[in-house]
Amino acid sequence: MLVSDKIQISLNNSKLGDKIPSLNLSVFKSCRKDAPCLLSNKCYALKGRMRLHQDGAYKNNYDAYIENPDLFFKTIQEWLNDDDVIFKFFRWFGSGDIVDYKFLLGMIETAKACPQTRFMAFTKKHNLVNMYLALGHQLPQNLKVIFSAWDKDFKIENPYNLPIAFIDLKDKEKNASINEYAIPCRGSCKSCKSCWSLVNGQAVLFPQH
Repeated sequence: MLVSDKIQISLNNSKLGDKIPSLNLSVFKSCRKDAPCLLSNKCYALKGRMRLHQDGAYKNNYDAYIENPDLFFKTIQEWLNDDDVIFKFFRWFGSGDIVDYKFLLGMIETAKACPQTRFMAFTKKHNLVNMYLALGHQLPQNLKVIFSAWDKDFKIENPYNLPIAFIDLKDKEKNASINEYAIPCRGSCKSCKSCWSLVNGQAVLFPQH
């Protein structure tokens, strides 16, 4: 769905359902260059239909942010605050990641501007979030940022004990030390939405796509 002539938000993700919008960005533009999922060619956002959007809608979203960050987030906030439709949940990045520190601040301001919506984001750019928290700030209650793990060689700096998303790799020998209490993903957000309710110290477990 186009929310402006430059920004497109997904409303047809089969996992999320049509009630949970998702803002996607190009993995080539926004993800950390040493992301293990990208380097190993195992990024799920580069498979199937999502791959087709990397140089189209997802790149356009990224370009819209780079061109005018303030307008980018203002547009999303106005769309979410439209009285005609109320979205209770929103996901940042079915594809892509936090572009930079200013983008993180925009996510935080969007959560504050849209208190009726609960936001969630998985990120491998742990340093950006740690930088914000190190300044004594707190994330809004309606914004859950979950640190994405990968294999046992991918180290996560998590001094603030934020929730972690573990991956159960097909090659079990490469698995990270998975929290035994991690909540297994049921495969559909429609009836679960646990990720939007995780608290510090909790974890979720996804099978490798």
